[in-house]
Amino acid sequence: MAREKAAERSEGGGQAGRWLALSLAAFALIAAWLFVAASLADRRATLDQGWADAQNSASLLAQQANHVLRIAELATARVAQLADRVDLEDLRGANWTELSEIATGTPEVEAIWVTDAQGRIRANSRDRRMVGLSQAEQRWFATLREGATGHVLGLMHGAPVDGWHFAWARRLRGAGGEFRGAVVAAISAERFGAGTERLQLGPDALLQIDRQDGTTVMRWPLAATGSTHGESGPPRGPAGMREVTDERGVVRLLAWQAAAGMPVVASAAIARSHVLEPFRRRLLRNGLIFGLSAAMAGVLALAALHSDRRERAARHSAEERGGALAAALAEREELLASVQEGEARLRLAEKAGRIGLWDWDLREGRLTLIGDVFDDWGLRSRRRISARAALRGVQAEDRLALAAALTAAVRGEVPLEAEFRLAQLRPERWIAVRAEVRRGVDGQPRRMLGIALDVTDRRQKAQALAEANATLERRVAERTGALADANARLREGEARFRGIFDATFQFIGLLSPDGTVLEANDAMLRLGGVTAAEVMGRPYWDAPWWPEDAGIRAAVRDAVRHAAAGHFVRRELAMRGGDGLPLAIDFSVKPVRDEDGLVSLLVPEARDVSSLKAAQAQLLEAQKMEVLGRLTGGVAHDFNNLLMTVLGNLALARKRLGEAATPQLLRHLDAAALGAERGAQLTQRLLAFARRQDLNPCPVDLATLLAGLSELLRRSAGPRIQLAVEAPADLPPALVDPHALELALMNLVVNARDAMPDGGRIVVRLDAQVVDPGVPPQAPGQAVPDLTPGRYLRVAVADTGTGMDAATLARAVEPFFSTKGPGQGTGLGLSMVHGLAHQSGGALEIESAPGRGTVATLWLPVSAEAPAPVVAGREGEAPRGSGQVLLVDDEPLVLESTAALLADLGYEVQTAESAEEALRMLAAGARPVALVTDHAMPGMTGAVLAARLARERPGLPVILATGYAGPWPDGEGPPRLVKPYTQLQLGRALAALLAR
Repeated sequence: MAREKAAERSEGGGQAGRWLALSLAAFALIAAWLFVAASLADRRATLDQGWADAQNSASLLAQQANHVLRIAELATARVAQLADRVDLEDLRGANWTELSEIATGTPEVEAIWVTDAQGRIRANSRDRRMVGLSQAEQRWFATLREGATGHVLGLMHGAPVDGWHFAWARRLRGAGGEFRGAVVAAISAERFGAGTERLQLGPDALLQIDRQDGTTVMRWPLAATGSTHGESGPPRGPAGMREVTDERGVVRLLAWQAAAGMPVVASAAIARSHVLEPFRRRLLRNGLIFGLSAAMAGVLALAALHSDRRERAARHSAEERGGALAAALAEREELLASVQEGEARLRLAEKAGRIGLWDWDLREGRLTLIGDVFDDWGLRSRRRISARAALRGVQAEDRLALAAALTAAVRGEVPLEAEFRLAQLRPERWIAVRAEVRRGVDGQPRRMLGIALDVTDRRQKAQALAEANATLERRVAERTGALADANARLREGEARFRGIFDATFQFIGLLSPDGTVLEANDAMLRLGGVTAAEVMGRPYWDAPWWPEDAGIRAAVRDAVRHAAAGHFVRRELAMRGGDGLPLAIDFSVKPVRDEDGLVSLLVPEARDVSSLKAAQAQLLEAQKMEVLGRLTGGVAHDFNNLLMTVLGNLALARKRLGEAATPQLLRHLDAAALGAERGAQLTQRLLAFARRQDLNPCPVDLATLLAGLSELLRRSAGPRIQLAVEAPADLPPALVDPHALELALMNLVVNARDAMPDGGRIVVRLDAQVVDPGVPPQAPGQAVPDLTPGRYLRVAVADTGTGMDAATLARAVEPFFSTKGPGQGTGLGLSMVHGLAHQSGGALEIESAPGRGTVATLWLPVSAEAPAPVVAGREGEAPRGSGQVLLVDDEPLVLESTAALLADLGYEVQTAESAEEALRMLAAGARPVALVTDHAMPGMTGAVLAARLARERPGLPVILATGYAGPWPDGEGPPRLVKPYTQLQLGRALAALLAR
């Protein structure tokens, strides 16, 4: 029996062991499954948090970029308004301080610079030495020039701002809408990126701002390589997320967000390894815990076999906790539904009562507006703004009272109740705000919650009531003081009449019908230098403001007599000014009739039209110059065609004579060619005088130019003037148009000659000078003009003439201003010289004093290139060619000589006397290798022919050969060959064109 009981106990113990083993295995499997599932869920949650961080970072970066670019846009708008009021040159002079204040007053902007229409920097808020740098090759400048109003510049390094920066550029428009230049506001990339360090996105994280076309605007860190989107291309759409891998194999979580108001996209890329690093640490920690837990599971399981009661109690406790958790979840769902219902009711109340909610975070100083009513008031709802920006939205008259009410409410003195008007909102609206302060556990104010509603109607009704009361009181006062008011109005009317009568700048008086002076306004009394008592009662024509001229005074007396007869009289007369000089006036006398229709008063009126007369005279001179310019340009054009024929035939004659020509015949041919070439130079000077030729600056040896021009200058100065030229031979070349400079020197010498009617001495000096703010000029006591630092050459023309006083010197370079008599000068000489100096990048200085002569100094920039060497003797051999050339010219002599030159070079020549004939020949099957055409032809011009062939036959090379003196069409167009040209120039032009 004992053995059977022992066997039963042994069998029962073995069965219990098997159940224990099975339980432990099941526990281990379940625990492992739970551990893996929890780890995968933890990894997924960690990645989701990383995506959220990237998304939030991209959103914050987009907001910051939008904020900074908006501020840069506003700064450029202010500079554009400044540029509209002044010339671009003044931005680096008198108005540079205002430009600098705009830049320094905008902390987000590093620097501001302004360029002209050619891309040269005209002003820089940080460093004036940057003025003159060219931005014309920059892509952003071309974008603005092609019509864009604003443009975001990509990431750049170096001038005109030190370090890495990006910028906002704005197009400058002229009065007619033309492209005037650009203004650029630069933003420091390092300062902008430093603000993103607080995001703490870990190593290998990249923050980037791109334009819509994918151009990088800003990248942080700056030293990083690659981009946020790796090799997968720029982000598309306003927002999104994706996983990217760069060239180093680094996997990143990329999120992007487009800026609200700017054409840029902000993107944030966080390394996935950095995001998963906390998960890995938790996985290692949890793995150790799981191992320890598994080791302890057996012990706990064995203990559980012996603690059934404890297990049942634990199960019961777990069931109770589950029920409590279910109840808590149900209660939370009910609370959430209640909150949502409350929010819906609140929104209904907002819309029905036109009430807006606002929340002011007192710690951060940020204000949040909630409600559609704010949009109606021109404010943006659901946007956090600073308290200072919110106060700027209040009218200036109400701003101080509102700030005081807010301060008192925050201190807890009184609850906030205030009313104010919104700025820049028409019609005017009154807003009432009510709020209470919420405090933290430490008793300090944390936030202010309030409502805002429109009380304009109530205000208007109260104002209408007050106005009605005021109107009633005013009517009572008006009835009681009618007599006093009538007297006051009478005195006021008399005062107004006297004020208007005396305030006008015209000369007005009142006369009796017989011409006796009754009244004279202050302007007329000041003109005559008399008091009213001295002229009252005297005949009007005997007043001291009329010249001592019997004819003028008789004309005034006749005008008064006609006006007394009831006629309006108007004529042009002369008055004597305060300085004794005559004034041209528009004079009229108007009769004033009484109730019976009789003339009771005469009103004489005179208006000074001296300035108008002077302007008309200047216009007449300008029209004369225009006619002279057209005539000169036309003569030069025809003369070029004649010289073309002469030079072409002389070249052919010399070439075909060859060795058979005698030395005497060759000298005659060379003399004829030299005369024709001088004639060509003369036509160029005529075109420059007529201003029918653009400036063509090139390196010029001024000493050589003065040596060749000295004889002409001596002849212009005349026999009574001694002219000396002091020109050192070791000076660098100048960058200037030589023909325009020759004309300028001629003008200066002629002006100096006219200032010495009794003879004298003229000295033309040439020297070099360096313009550097820190280096004094080489000549003691001489001022340096306001020029860009660098090397310059000075050409000074000094005379011993009568000189000019300060008033004449101040107006010396004004167009049409001249001290010479009628018919002796146009007043354009010094104006042209000043324009040449300015367009060449230099300056004109004039020093003069009465009796001490005049020194006119031209400052010209030094050229970085050497002047082209002058080859003496016969010109070189022209390159030969082959193929058919179509020659078009309406002048038969030019057509014949040019055809002979081309045939001599080996070309087969076809000729046409018009563009239309050339088109017919091409349509009939002509296949030339090149086309040489004149420009100024009847019907279709050469430029139009070239443009048409560029569209219809794009492979046909075209040369435009002309002596045309008018404006050129826009665009580069085909290569141009200026008449008269030689066979060498023609051959080289054809060879170069066919080689391309």
